[in-house]
Amino acid sequence: MKTKLLSTALIGLLLSITVNCSHDYTMKSDVQQDVMESPLANYEFIGNPLGKTLMKSDNGVTKTIKFYDGTGPFGFDFNVGGCTPDPYLTITGNGNASHIGYYTVENYGCYDGVSPILGIITAANGDKIYTYVVSAVQNQDTGIWTYHYVVYDGTGRFTDVYGDIYMHGNIDFDNWTWIMSGEGEITY
Repeated sequence: MKTKLLSTALIGLLLSITVNCSHDYTMKSDVQQDVMESPLANYEFIGNPLGKTLMKSDNGVTKTIKFYDGTGPFGFDFNVGGCTPDPYLTITGNGNASHIGYYTVENYGCYDGVSPILGIITAANGDKIYTYVVSAVQNQDTGIWTYHYVVYDGTGRFTDVYGDIYMHGNIDFDNWTWIMSGEGEITY
């Protein structure tokens, strides 16, 4: 039952993102870019607005970032205002990654198929990378989940970072835990 509920919600989220991202937008100015109509435009993001991510110059250095087995708990809260009747999702954990070392991670947001699931990856030195989930797909044959995260900003040495991270692994609905690894490219 838990797997079906989560799978249904994830499919709804993916469909919503696909529909909203399939529209052609003509951007005429920075202001129009910042208020682009999508579920993301109505959400509080930490750091630079997402519209700025699409317009960053390529003056930074692009690096492959690898995440080794990270793990932690997740949970749903059905009593968070602004999400009701849908649950509020919280995912926490830690692991090791290239360019970051030991890190902690927190993902959170209304699990309604429309609102983005935001994330903060915090390096051991306190530098942060801000993300949001673009898609989540489960392979029905293997049970392995694949998540696509967009990196849209950061702090410290990751100020103005952008890129994509692809994580894959298992979600244990009996014990409410996850284990993931993956890689991506970030530019900063």
